[in-house]
Amino acid sequence: MSPPPARSLWGQVRAFDYVFWLCIFMELMERMAYYGVRLVAPVYIVLATNEGGAGLSHAEKGTIYALWAAMQSWLPVFAGGLSDRFGYKRTIAVSVFLKAGGYALMATADDFWSMVLGTQLLAAGTGLFKPGIQGTMAHSIAKSPGTESMGWGLFYQSVNIGAAVAAFIPAFVREDLGLGWHGVFAACSLIVFSNLIPLFFYTDPVDERQTEKDTRSVGRLMLDSLRELFLNPVLMAFIVISAGFWFAFHQLFDMLPNYVDDWTDSSVLLSAMGELVGNATWTTEGAAGVMIPQERLLNINAIMIMFTMFIFAWLSSKISTLASTIVGMGIASFALVAFVYTANVWVLLAGVAAFTVGEMLASPKRQEYMSSLAPPGKRALYLGYANMPDGVGWVLGSLIAGSAYETQGDKVNLTRNYVSDTASVASAEAWVATVAAGALDEKQLKELLERTDKKELAEALKALQSLRDRALVTAVAEAMPRGDVITWTVANVPTLPDGSATTPATLRDHLYQHYQPGRVWWPFVITGLASTVLMIGYDRWVRARNAA
Repeated sequence: MSPPPARSLWGQVRAFDYVFWLCIFMELMERMAYYGVRLVAPVYIVLATNEGGAGLSHAEKGTIYALWAAMQSWLPVFAGGLSDRFGYKRTIAVSVFLKAGGYALMATADDFWSMVLGTQLLAAGTGLFKPGIQGTMAHSIAKSPGTESMGWGLFYQSVNIGAAVAAFIPAFVREDLGLGWHGVFAACSLIVFSNLIPLFFYTDPVDERQTEKDTRSVGRLMLDSLRELFLNPVLMAFIVISAGFWFAFHQLFDMLPNYVDDWTDSSVLLSAMGELVGNATWTTEGAAGVMIPQERLLNINAIMIMFTMFIFAWLSSKISTLASTIVGMGIASFALVAFVYTANVWVLLAGVAAFTVGEMLASPKRQEYMSSLAPPGKRALYLGYANMPDGVGWVLGSLIAGSAYETQGDKVNLTRNYVSDTASVASAEAWVATVAAGALDEKQLKELLERTDKKELAEALKALQSLRDRALVTAVAEAMPRGDVITWTVANVPTLPDGSATTPATLRDHLYQHYQPGRVWWPFVITGLASTVLMIGYDRWVRARNAA
């Protein structure tokens, strides 16, 4: 068979049919809704209840994300076979309703288990959507040989156009429209329903290589999906090795938002932007210490991909799929070092930009690689397998990141440690007295009882009042509702160890220097780089195996 004709960049773009562009639209809308929530969920989940958040711990967030990752990434292993068997349109339609239900439940979640249920519905819908839309995309791309890198690159670009736009949804809905956090979830639910419209305009594609219709039962499909996964050494090795990269990758979206929200002073960037474009409001706000919302600051990742992905897709088509994957994994993993030693906004943005270059070279390649491995009639199944390394890495990364950030990175928890060491006994006694006088609202009181493991306020007060000296200070630091810790510390520990006055900014800087929260990134840097080295060995092994 002769190789496909070489095409120019724009020649490759023009080669795709209308079904390809319908898929691009559906992916864009689905991602816009998804990232409208995902970009702010890390902060929302741990935000104090009296500030409108769910008030959960980072450890609980880590567990929620691990369960979310498992459902979203492992369901496609089975859903891919179901999509091949029962049709892409049907599975996509079902996924839309599951996702909308998940957003609705997350909007009303007020405890750990309700948040778990909401994210599980969202994850199930996403896991069912992925193989259906990717299977349709694979069939469409297959009609234009030689366009694989461009096709999957444009698909990935649509993901990030949706993500880039989504960064402006939360603040607009929450603040400009005044609908609060619940409005953010409701808006995303409405956006995802738009994906029902394109389903009226195309019929399910047929694999041109398949000679007979698949009539297996659901149970047999699932069993065969697992058998094919575990009996294919090339497939299993790729999943295990690349899982290390995804272990590191997801923390840019799961842990970095918390890290930026806690430690990065973005007001200097806001001032610089104001001076650059002549916006006096930005300059004034920056000088006053107003921060850029973390979802907009980190949006540089999606914006870079939105405008440059097609270029990197074209460039990566000049080298092998695994070569592009290896280079991208190495660049992205090494870029995380930028977050280890500083939270400076300029260094942080440079790190995100470098990470994004690596992401564009590596991430879209898993779909391309899996599609190339797929036997006839199994494209959606193998594209479902493409989510396995993502899922393994994401699950383990969520559990480790949640636990590590809870104790080593969270600004409020590190402030509790600081209060325990430095606050006066008199200030702790005064706080107990204000609680006894009824100073806490209903949400704060609920959190106090949870933190002291008591059922009634009287029990909690009795336990606190029985303590003396530093034991009382430590107990107060641990019992205080999350939303009050920083404000109380600024008011009651007025001088830092270096003699400077305590303000939210100086306290943040002192805590960063003293506790070094950036060290939470080391496990992810090391694992990502190790995965890159192993992938080099995998590439050589596959080449030798194919040559034999």
